[in-house]
Amino acid sequence: IKFKNINFAYRSNFKNKVLKNISSEFKGGEMTALVGHSGSGKSTMLNMIPRIYSPNEGSIEIDNQDISKINLNSLRKEISIVDQNTTLFDDTVLNNIRYAKPDASLEEVYKAAENSMCKDFIENLENKYETMIGENGVKLSGGEKQRLSIARAFLKKSKIILLDEATSSLDSETEEKIQEALSKLVLNKTTIVIAHRLSTILNSDKIYVVDEGRIIDSGNHKDLLLNSNAYKNFYERQIKQN
Repeated sequence: IKFKNINFAYRSNFKNKVLKNISSEFKGGEMTALVGHSGSGKSTMLNMIPRIYSPNEGSIEIDNQDISKINLNSLRKEISIVDQNTTLFDDTVLNNIRYAKPDASLEEVYKAAENSMCKDFIENLENKYETMIGENGVKLSGGEKQRLSIARAFLKKSKIILLDEATSSLDSETEEKIQEALSKLVLNKTTIVIAHRLSTILNSDKIYVVDEGRIIDSGNHKDLLLNSNAYKNFYERQIKQN
């Protein structure tokens, strides 16, 4: 995935550029992390890949094809997004997972639930897979919702995984389960992650440091510790928080 000279501002505030001349490359089958302060432009970058937003200038290519020229459905079929804002429906657990692939067999749904560490909590629900979860999953905890989102990604088997892994509101046991599920999910996939956890940052093949809409540094963890003051400060603050 390549970003080529991307500039972007929201229509509501056209003078304020959110992304400024961003050029970056995300290699196939590798994990690339975006790190930086809140509001630096990381989420906007992530949202450009499934064309939730389109750049004002510049282009984004996947396998050398400009994504603005690709059919939106076929583009999004290859992308799974896992974040804290999982959209869930007032329907059964089964149908909520199957939403990612409506023709999936029961066997496939069960396998996705197992891989995403959902199986335990589903087995404890009153009607297991047939349990109605309420409007936007109101009957489930934050961690359970997130695991359903990961189950959908397993079921979809897309080649590109976009993660915003903000797990700050979860208890450590739930967070551990989610991390275990995510590590299986991203295996050999092209993964771009907004990294909040130290382990994700350390395990990434490449890291981009984003600040005020620009990429100010890039490299792996060791390179950046040696060569980037911004990264070093960010990393030391993360250590204090953990």
